[in-house]
Amino acid sequence: MENKLLIDNARTVFEKKGGNYFGYKSNLGDIVIGGSYSYRFIVHYAKTNQDVVIIPGDVNTVTTPVCTTLEERLWKPGAQAKARRDEIVEQAKADIEVLKTPGRMVNGNTSDYKVDLFGANAEFIVNREKRTVVALLKGAYSGTVVLARGIAKAAPSDCFNVHIGRAIALRRALGLAVPDEYLNAPQPTEVRVGDVVGTPYGRGPYKLKKRHFSEIDLTYLNRCKIIDDSREEVGE
Repeated sequence: MENKLLIDNARTVFEKKGGNYFGYKSNLGDIVIGGSYSYRFIVHYAKTNQDVVIIPGDVNTVTTPVCTTLEERLWKPGAQAKARRDEIVEQAKADIEVLKTPGRMVNGNTSDYKVDLFGANAEFIVNREKRTVVALLKGAYSGTVVLARGIAKAAPSDCFNVHIGRAIALRRALGLAVPDEYLNAPQPTEVRVGDVVGTPYGRGPYKLKKRHFSEIDLTYLNRCKIIDDSREEVGE
């Protein structure tokens, strides 16, 4: 009875099956029922939402609330989200390096390059206007025959990041699972040098350089919508 009350009173419930966690219940409507989530995502989610419960197996046996003390919830969302997004971007970069050997430039463009990959070549095509990254696996000898492809597309409300996009597209091309962290990365909360932003008045995009942070009030800059935080080429 106590377990049932915990489940009934919880706003959000995840069910553990094996090593995976699935959406079981959501009064907030911000998780997918039946959707798969990593434990790291659940812990991060629980730090911003009270009454989160995990069911490890049979609902009639044991239910385990996620450990979310008051101290853990008294965090600064902006700083925490910034650190978490940075961590996910670095994870995506490392992921690509694990899946490929060092790449070579094509036409001197850092957005389009090829890498040797398991006897094939992987070519990344980035379209920042459409907010997409496509990974094409091509025959190592023909160089033209597409063996597989994967695509990543940022949602209209999301900030585009080419590193996360490449990792998602490459994993999809290889038929590998895409980590929840890539699909649910927190949005950036403050502008930094190299970000591409739009103004509160709908103007832009503009790429922020170091001089902008001394010429323009930082409060205004942080009101700008961050469109792209890839920061591949940070200029002065």
